[in-house]
Amino acid sequence: MSVQRKYSRRQFLGIAAATGTGLALAACAQGIPQAPAPAGGGATAPAAQPQPAAAATINMWGWTDLVNTDVVTKFTDKTGIKVNLSELGDAVFGDQKFLTAVSAGTGPDVAIQNRHTFMQFAAKKLYQDVTPLMDGDDIKVDDFAPVQIKETMWQGKVYGLPMMTDVRYLYWNRAHFQEVGLDPTKPPTTWTELEAYTDKLVKKTSDGKMDRYGFVPYLYGNSWMWLYGFLNKAPAISDDKRTILCDDPKWAEALTWMVNFYDKHVGSFELANAFSDTLGKSGMGEPFSAGKVSMSASGDWQVGDFLRKPDLDWDAAPMPIPDGGVKSTWSCGWSVVMAPQSKHQKEAWELMKWHSLEDGWHARAEAAKADTQRVWDREKISGEPKYWPTQAVHLPSLQMLEKEYVSLLGDREKKAWAMGMDALKNWTHGCGTEMGVAALEYWVNMDNSVRSALAHKMTPIEAMADCKKKVQEATDRAWKAIESQG
Repeated sequence: MSVQRKYSRRQFLGIAAATGTGLALAACAQGIPQAPAPAGGGATAPAAQPQPAAAATINMWGWTDLVNTDVVTKFTDKTGIKVNLSELGDAVFGDQKFLTAVSAGTGPDVAIQNRHTFMQFAAKKLYQDVTPLMDGDDIKVDDFAPVQIKETMWQGKVYGLPMMTDVRYLYWNRAHFQEVGLDPTKPPTTWTELEAYTDKLVKKTSDGKMDRYGFVPYLYGNSWMWLYGFLNKAPAISDDKRTILCDDPKWAEALTWMVNFYDKHVGSFELANAFSDTLGKSGMGEPFSAGKVSMSASGDWQVGDFLRKPDLDWDAAPMPIPDGGVKSTWSCGWSVVMAPQSKHQKEAWELMKWHSLEDGWHARAEAAKADTQRVWDREKISGEPKYWPTQAVHLPSLQMLEKEYVSLLGDREKKAWAMGMDALKNWTHGCGTEMGVAALEYWVNMDNSVRSALAHKMTPIEAMADCKKKVQEATDRAWKAIESQG
């Protein structure tokens, strides 16, 4: 999967453990001096044109793979601005490297940051307010998908440009459906149907061991607890971002359903985890792609992975809904920010726009398409390579990607793309806006609480109450620190 994609739980908890939240404010950036115009020529010569000063070299912390290096190279080719690109490192839940450097006044000019914790760190003024720069270039908030641009805002100001995002679907294996007598064109649409389909799709070996699961709600794919809570209309946080709401009965209802699902249809939480670990160690990889689970709740990026498996007969639909629930998904992704102490804000802003707007997205798509060719060649996949774009947040860029790249794919892929576009506009939740100013603590404690309930160490009500207590305390501390800064 590409660099912006999701990490395993082990990686996530390692990141979380290393990431602090008590960070000092960074210093304000200095302005860019204007270069003097050169002297004119002789009387008969054309008037000499003003020559720009030598472009500054700016530092960026991002990804250094072939695709992203090519994107930055094309930026330099177009603008003349040189970029020292350094590896970002683990930054899904707040980049300790960036935050520590900014607090010390030694941060890069530009960095990629994940939106899980964007509000948490924007509130501490660790990102530069770019609202005036947007206004100066007539870049409007409405130019971006609504949930994702909101995630980059704090108190009405924009602290970064959202680059890319994602949504989550239910994927199912059509061949498995046919094998057990289910209509391969009709996925489950309710939680009750999901359970019934799961029972039909389970497959065991002759000695009674699990060979294939029908569906596993947690840690297979990329769902997390948030997906099931939002499907059940569970509220995560108050509108003023001060009160954590995971003790709402809707969360306990969703978690109770998950616990019962594991007990009735999976065997146990530990058994499912051991089964997945065995697949990984054997080299079979992700359970759905390996044909070892028939349905999976996961992200849109999986389509690109599935295209590399021509024999995988998959389809996608919105997640099934509980009684009284609502069609829903959740989105996350990456934004590009400027460090407040950057001495090259003009050039940094140009690089931020490149990563977020249409020209840069076209460069990214071409680089990713070339990388897709390399992957298909390396893996000796037969047929013409098929490129599935990452979802941009900038709406004109999304339209460009659909017109120039998605249009070349099959009807199944076009349908999945259209579903994602509908979700971004109408029925997704943003990972950042739902977490508030103690986002890191919320994600860690929600995951810990869910695992405790699934392993029968706590009841669902106890687990959600424990999550509420810990995250509310962290949120109160965070607000106190924000307000003390003025």
